[in-house]
Amino acid sequence: MHLAIASAFIGSSASRILIAVLVAGSVALFVVAITVLFGRSQAKVERQLAGYELPDVGDGEGSGPMAESETAIMQSGIAFTSRIAERTGLMAKTELMLEQADLPIRAAELLFYAPAFALIVFMLFAVIAGPITGLVGGVIVLVAPFAYLDVRQRGRRKRFERQLPDTLTLLASSLRAGFSLMQGLEAVAQEIADPMRKELQRVFTEVRLGRAIEDALGDSAVRMESRDLEWTVMAIKIQREVGGNLAVLLDTVADTMVKRERVRRELQALTAEGRLSAIVLSAASPLLLAVIWLIQPDYLDPLWHEAIGIAGIIIAVALEIVGWFWLRKIVDIEV
Repeated sequence: MHLAIASAFIGSSASRILIAVLVAGSVALFVVAITVLFGRSQAKVERQLAGYELPDVGDGEGSGPMAESETAIMQSGIAFTSRIAERTGLMAKTELMLEQADLPIRAAELLFYAPAFALIVFMLFAVIAGPITGLVGGVIVLVAPFAYLDVRQRGRRKRFERQLPDTLTLLASSLRAGFSLMQGLEAVAQEIADPMRKELQRVFTEVRLGRAIEDALGDSAVRMESRDLEWTVMAIKIQREVGGNLAVLLDTVADTMVKRERVRRELQALTAEGRLSAIVLSAASPLLLAVIWLIQPDYLDPLWHEAIGIAGIIIAVALEIVGWFWLRKIVDIEV
């Protein structure tokens, strides 16, 4: 019986799709591993020296020297991608996302390899399983790295925001104990966990290189897109100009942040039903399509082989995306 199942599986369209997935996954993992291993040290140095490079850098030099293992074609492709991304402003946005996500990958490499892998997967799946499957696979491969980057970025920013009130409370206690602001930040960095620890360490590095501590903290607030930290830096600047007890001021700011976080969580609890409805309504159509495809795949042939069916799929996907963002916007309440 097992031999009959195996013989029926071998040579079928499912086996070809599985082979394509395994081959594409193996190639992707190999190239990503090479990219991370050779790009980690340079990406770390670039992040540490961000903001201190000369302003008149020539085109194509932003990504730095390439690893020796990369071929000339990859070097040219990455340089070309870097130039286009810099002109369109995509390079700065991607670098900011990588910094917020704390990933040791250069932006030019990500912007080059993601479309390249998507094109490879599209051609591979199109030959084996058809153009529709190739298009779906290419889109998934193209979107997946940026989706993972967005998830990691949001998670790290949320952890940073949750750590900020405790950080300010510890800093206020250090100031009461007689530490200076810089000494207090160093003491807090030894007690706090990531990502706050890494951000404070970067602030120390910039201050030791000659920057003002308020400017370094302000850049950290911009980098992490933290309005709370921006307000904290503004409060520190005002205190430096007009005087006053900085420890009491930091305690007040931390208490305000805690109350805002309490209100934000109450709003999340009240809007949980709306968010769940958005997930259910958005997933209903794809799940129904998958069930019909598993039970009676011939029933869906008009969707793949007729113009009206392909147009219907495109319209349905567009409406799904619009509906998802619409529902998310309804339940997204800023505090």
